[in-house]
Amino acid sequence: MRTTTWTTCTTWLLAIFTVCMLAACGGGGGGSGSGTPTTAGAGGDGGGGNGGSGGGSNGGSGNGSAASKTYVMQLGLTSGQVAVGGTLPMTATVVDGNGNDVTGATQFTWSTSNGGIATVTAASMPGSANVRGTGIGVATISVVATVTASDGAVTQLPMQSASVTVLAAGSTAYALALPYPALSMTHGQVLPVSASLIDSHGADRSSSGTAWTWNSSGGAVQVTGAANVGTLRAANTASALAQALVSVSVTAPNGGTLSGMFPVSVVGAGVASYRLVLSRAGAQINAISVLNGRPQSFASRVVRNDEVDTTSAFDGLWTFTTTSPTLTVQPDASTRTTTVGTNLANGADAYQSVLAVTAGSLTLTPRPRANLFVTEQPTWALVYNGPQPLTLVNPIPATIAVQLVHRGIDEGITGCTGWNWTAGTGNISLVPVVFAPNAIQIQPSAPGPFSVTVTCTAGAEQMPLSMTIAGTVM
Repeated sequence: MRTTTWTTCTTWLLAIFTVCMLAACGGGGGGSGSGTPTTAGAGGDGGGGNGGSGGGSNGGSGNGSAASKTYVMQLGLTSGQVAVGGTLPMTATVVDGNGNDVTGATQFTWSTSNGGIATVTAASMPGSANVRGTGIGVATISVVATVTASDGAVTQLPMQSASVTVLAAGSTAYALALPYPALSMTHGQVLPVSASLIDSHGADRSSSGTAWTWNSSGGAVQVTGAANVGTLRAANTASALAQALVSVSVTAPNGGTLSGMFPVSVVGAGVASYRLVLSRAGAQINAISVLNGRPQSFASRVVRNDEVDTTSAFDGLWTFTTTSPTLTVQPDASTRTTTVGTNLANGADAYQSVLAVTAGSLTLTPRPRANLFVTEQPTWALVYNGPQPLTLVNPIPATIAVQLVHRGIDEGITGCTGWNWTAGTGNISLVPVVFAPNAIQIQPSAPGPFSVTVTCTAGAEQMPLSMTIAGTVM
């Protein structure tokens, strides 16, 4: 596995490890120092304080510093599944007591309880690994994290584990996609967070999941759930930062339980916090599919806790890292639009990975990060080869069509059933095309933006497919 950086029933553990670093130094002949406890500043993983001062030949005095360092390490996946021969990406995140993501300054050691059921290989993307199913059963995947602070202090965090169920080869497995490996919020902020249930063919099965459950480990975050959307409410009236773990679980259509977690750091009222939002067509996403020769694009923006777009303030180094050996990433720093593609050959089975995007600033300390769960060569997909965006002239009608591909290969239209077209706006009407359910005639009636959505169900996998085509009526 590689990392590329482009510039321009498992017990959930709150792994908090505290280490006190005491420093004292004397100066001059026979001087001595005394340590004075201080609180670590918001500057990240470095300590703070005052060094000693020399006192001359008769001795002297000095005062040192002490900083209490706290870290939270959390596996993004706490229970999951994969089929024999399939690959499941896993990630772990470490956040310090100031809310800074220090995953990049951490070494991770991964292990499996049974290599005959599942193997685990560290990927070079910080905090990531790939789990491969080798035999039917349940294996425990564990990770130990070792943090190196900017002052060289090394802290080893307690082991965390996840349960991975390995299904028979060819079985449909399910994965949980979350948009944030770690999140920062401000007291009083209310934020909806969406999870997605993605099957091993690349289909979003969130609506087919049952028993969606959201929880928080502490009072810093209150969470209420409505299916795959959890509404987070941040609460911190203290001067110090507060932290909690937010968890989500769901029962997949095959009866298996999937669960995941992410740490949330909450600052007090009046203190800004930032999050990175990835989106397509204006809607936030946490998963994306891409076919060979048909790249897809998404937008990135940094949003402050008051919902103000602050992307322009993040003018530093942005990084894009992936657990996939075949995913290509082309970011455009001028527009913050990123195009992803795949070198996976047509006809190959779907491959799933994680793409992490981190925003950097030359003036601000926070480095918000977001994840995308990526499916390369989804088993079935709809593709549209017409102009994008589509422009119509009122009242002249136009006919558009989509095609069905199977692992990137054109399969005609018979592999999909239940074709259905719907208009997303009131300034157009739709007229069916005889003997061509994959096509529709659009009749414009008024100027303005419009959209049409087509759906069908593909193959023996009964994979639900959907595509929305947007345009403008002139």
